[in-house]
Amino acid sequence: AGIIFSSNRTSSAVNKPPEAAILYNIDDYKKVDPALIGYTEVRQIKPAFRELYGMACDADDKIYVTGDEQLAIFDPAGDEISRIDLGHEAKCVTLSPDQLIYLGLNHTVAVLDRNGKALRSWVAESESAVITSVAAGERDVFVADAMNKVVLQYDPAGNLLRRIGEKDPESERPGFIIPSFYFDLAIDPDGFLWVVNPGLHTFENYTFEGKLRASWRKTAFDLEGFGGCCNPTHMAILPDGSFVTSEKGLVRVKIHDPTGQFRTVVAAPNQFAEGTVGLDLAVDSRGQILVLDPKTGMIRIFAKRSS
Repeated sequence: AGIIFSSNRTSSAVNKPPEAAILYNIDDYKKVDPALIGYTEVRQIKPAFRELYGMACDADDKIYVTGDEQLAIFDPAGDEISRIDLGHEAKCVTLSPDQLIYLGLNHTVAVLDRNGKALRSWVAESESAVITSVAAGERDVFVADAMNKVVLQYDPAGNLLRRIGEKDPESERPGFIIPSFYFDLAIDPDGFLWVVNPGLHTFENYTFEGKLRASWRKTAFDLEGFGGCCNPTHMAILPDGSFVTSEKGLVRVKIHDPTGQFRTVVAAPNQFAEGTVGLDLAVDSRGQILVLDPKTGMIRIFAKRSS
């Protein structure tokens, strides 16, 4: 994807989201021109969970879903092939390049092999941590701690390497603004770390040495941007470096290109029940977009519309 920069309307607030103290009505933005919707829902999978939390796909398009205190694994056809008791709620799950399973269980990172055997675990730097996202590279593991507003970088053995993205008064960096416990990150196809700064509606690109490399921001309620206190809540990255995003409040799933420009709508607000939140996202090898919908208890799968 290369180094990219983009800018848009910003806020002068340092410790408040761009929409702080602003009253707004999102109803005007719920209608979407059908011509701007580039995907259609092709099927659904109903995991046997009371609560759904996190989701990921592996290189073989198997689907990993966390719910209640378990991890369920589905084959590409949607049939459950394995279920693993975790003992705790896992709010996020991801796969490493060597197909190990990484889970965020409150303040603990757990690592399983492909068969669900526990390999190791470690407590995040602080027991007050709330882990909301994990991304694993070949030699690095990145953990989003929403409580302490920091990204923690570990080696695969669980040794802390550095803290990324903290508030820095000298550089006037505001740090991560996280009004609610939605704080996502992912590694792009070029091997760089992307972190959502939800209170600022910003995507921040870091090197594995923890240096801010680039960023883009889109604060707006229209399709071009993100509004409310803290959006997007979740993201996934397509093979071309484009971003799939989900939002709360004005609930929708969209795609933005690697420079942050709006590309298309995957699912419009009228496709979700009132009060829907926590739409985790994944992308499979066919380019299908998987949306974990806790409100309906479904994995909803969207494919590109034929032209």
